[in-house]
Parts: sequence; structure tokens; C-alpha cells
Amino acid sequence: MIFPTPGGAVSGQQMRRDDQMLYFMIKPDPEHAKAMDDLRRQYDLARKYAAERFHITLVPFGDIRLISPENLDLIRRAAASLQVEPFEIALNRISGNALVGSNMRALRDFQRALVGCLDVFGIETPEHDFNPHASLTYETWRQRNIRVSPIVWRAQGLLLINSIHGKGHQIVDR
Repeated sequence: MIFPTPGGAVSGQQMRRDDQMLYFMIKPDPEHAKAMDDLRRQYDLARKYAAERFHITLVPFGDIRLISPENLDLIRRAAASLQVEPFEIALNRISGNALVGSNMRALRDFQRALVGCLDVFGIETPEHDFNPHASLTYETWRQRNIRVSPIVWRAQGLLLINSIHGKGHQIVDR
């Protein structure tokens, strides 16, 4: 099955005001999200969106309104079939507008396993070059390469999120 992906980062078009994009994400807990927000303050980065929206996108699906309930159920079942241990995420550098890590092997392995489960369930995912990062700001991109004290947390949950443009994240499933 193929999911259409009009309007949004997946298709490369501009975001529209009514976009509702479905993603698998990992989010830091509130303590680590605050530490990420503190970095925005320290390095004078725009803080136009809430710290609770910090995330690492694993798989984009496109506009949730174009995904049938049957396909959404398959996505949920595929994710539920994934059996992995919690793993550590360590982000230690601001690159451009994002926080990145130097050793993201566990996260990359997890993302590949997730895509593999989706494939087993017959779910085709849009083209997506997985580049693990947590965007700190969506202001105009600036060249930055700043080492920071590592922000480390244990990924213990996978979230299926409906990202509603201008309004935030709505949890579809955990």
C-alpha cells in the first residue's frame, strides 16, 4: 500500500496551515526537553514552539487524513510487533538548527527495525533519508557546529503522532 503525501516535508512542498502529518517519533522526557530548551536560550535560538514538541522523527507517513482506518490499524499493529529493549540517545552537538549525536547506532538500528516491521505488514513508507536529529528551532537555517554537554535519555517508548501545523502534536498511539 502506498500513502499519498501531499503538502509537507515528506514530499518537499511547503507546509500548509491545515497540514496534519503522521509520524513515528521518539520524544525526550520533560527533564531532557527542558535541557534542550536551555540550549536554545544559551545560544540565542528562537523559541517559537514549545519544548514538549522536541522529537526525533523516525518514519514520516504523510497527511493522516489520506490514510485509511485500515492502513492506520496496520501501522499500529506493525509497531506493536516490534520487540526491542530501551536504548540510550545522546545528543552532544548543535549542527545548524538541530541537536545531533555522535554515536546514534542504537537509534539507527531501531529505526531500521521499525521500517522492517512496517514492510512485513505490507506498509510502504515514503522516501526518507533518516538523519537522526532533534530540531531546536525552525528559524532561518544558520551554519553552526557547537559542541555541548551531552543530553542523554533512555528511549522507552515509540509514539505515533499527528503533527497538526501550528497547533502541536496529538498522540495517536504509543
